[in-house]
Amino acid sequence: MNTLTPLSRVAQELLPHQPALTVAAAMSAAVDQRTRTLIADFQAAAGPPPAKFAWMALGSHARGELHCASDQDHALVWESNAAADSTYAADLATSVIEGLSAFGMQPCSGRYMADRWSLSLDDWLALLQTHIDVVTPEAIVDTDIFLDLRTVDGSLDASATTALLLLGADSPRLLHGLAQTATSFPHGLNALGRLPSGSIDLKRNAIAPTVLIARLFGLVARSSEVSTIGRLSAAATAGVLSQKLTTRLASAYALFTELRLSHQLQQVALGVDVTNDESMHDIEASDQKRLRSALKAVRAAQSTTSMAYRTDL
Repeated sequence: MNTLTPLSRVAQELLPHQPALTVAAAMSAAVDQRTRTLIADFQAAAGPPPAKFAWMALGSHARGELHCASDQDHALVWESNAAADSTYAADLATSVIEGLSAFGMQPCSGRYMADRWSLSLDDWLALLQTHIDVVTPEAIVDTDIFLDLRTVDGSLDASATTALLLLGADSPRLLHGLAQTATSFPHGLNALGRLPSGSIDLKRNAIAPTVLIARLFGLVARSSEVSTIGRLSAAATAGVLSQKLTTRLASAYALFTELRLSHQLQQVALGVDVTNDESMHDIEASDQKRLRSALKAVRAAQSTTSMAYRTDL
């Protein structure tokens, strides 16, 4: 995506004046509003829904942490199986997906979207319970995604899904699997603790491991917080991660978000594809120093996670 979309325009207008995490939250709020408008427009044309539903945001949208290259992650929760399987549900999903694409969010390549994930509340609860009870590689991937869950629109109370997901804190096998995922992402520093000489993938080497660690320890703390910063705070309060480490990670995450949004807006201005890769030559020396310190915090958190959950086993 190499044009100024409505989504990236929010970042362009706010980033010079607001902290990056505030901008990311504003972008998420803009997508919330656009989603509600798309749903309202669909209902005006297609009529009332066959049952109560909840449109749920997943991923970075749910966390309030969008960026200029964010893709769509969402799901539908319905009051009944018949409604979940109806053409109304399918058409609603398609309409919102197309509308969000025009707004600047690409469809999810992994297909974690409402055109695939449209289930009744009972079926959602059964699925999530199975993932907690029978921890397969697929269950770990799904649970990692569904832990980022937030209602955007609809009259159905879907809070039972979050309450059930928090029971995952009682599953050692699930926590071990989530810890393995959190420690599987390279932290970006070389063996000598130095930054790479070429480029860095700010998502893979910085943001993703921080998000995954916060998600894991937020679950351990049994917190319903969804944002990365909120989860880190909850983990510190519950004593499952040290205050010192969570403070370092929160500062690191703010920096990663700032670097990514600034870089992506530069790419938009140049008319090139928006990515997460940034050349080290484009990062100022003072920011490189901060980046190195931030990645050391990620490395320390991954080491703590690995030792706590014996991810070597």
